[in-house]
Amino acid sequence: MKTQKIIKVGNSLAITLPAYFVKEGKLKVGDELIVETAPAYQTAYIKPKKLAGKIHLTPEFFNWLNKFTKENYDLLKELAKTP
Repeated sequence: MKTQKIIKVGNSLAITLPAYFVKEGKLKVGDELIVETAPAYQTAYIKPKKLAGKIHLTPEFFNWLNKFTKENYDLLKELAKTP
């Protein structure tokens, strides 16, 4: 995770994208992005416009998955051995 700062651009505010995000997402200057916000969680989701119709997994889901995996690690490890 990298910390980014909000900057002022004209009369608007902006945030820069980390180079690894741009590279891994195969993004380039001029690409359109969709920004979905969840103010209650102070969260924003950024994805390329071409993925607009795709269903995505939320950070809440990943938090639940990580917690579940940690709590059930031994059981999941045992299940993975089962043919």
